[in-house]
Amino acid sequence: MKYAIPMVLIALLILMVPTWQPARQVAYTSPAFEQSLTDSGLRPLDERKTAALLSDTTVYATHVLTGQKWIEYYDRSGAVVRTKVPHDPAGARTDRPLLFGSWWGQGDDICFAYGLSRVAECYRLYYLDGSLLYVQASLNSQVPAGAVLGYSTEIRAGDTENFPLIGD
Repeated sequence: MKYAIPMVLIALLILMVPTWQPARQVAYTSPAFEQSLTDSGLRPLDERKTAALLSDTTVYATHVLTGQKWIEYYDRSGAVVRTKVPHDPAGARTDRPLLFGSWWGQGDDICFAYGLSRVAECYRLYYLDGSLLYVQASLNSQVPAGAVLGYSTEIRAGDTENFPLIGD
């Protein structure tokens, strides 16, 4: 049941983009999912399009495998602030730990480095009818390359969560 919401979202995305019909049915958690996107004529956002879409933007998103929700603010300078949204059925806002880092476009990938880590996490972004699909660019312990790691549920201009940035 925990996969029901992401499956529904992917199905809705497919239905909402009439020009995109998968050449074959592939599970979004499969490494072949990205190939089904490109086989259907979709292309990942390049560096320029990624920067234009995300600079000074807050993205509300959900992890496909865990259902964990997160919020990220992408500053124009390349700074990023991320937080997980606690599972609170009452919807109360609580203090959330913040993770600071940097983001940048690299070819068809968007890459992140958080904290003191020198290891970048990179994804390919596909933009479908107002939503982003974060496709894993390389193999990691949770998601194979080519599978969807997460998807945005909302994209808002500006720092709508009033995140502090390092240097503020």
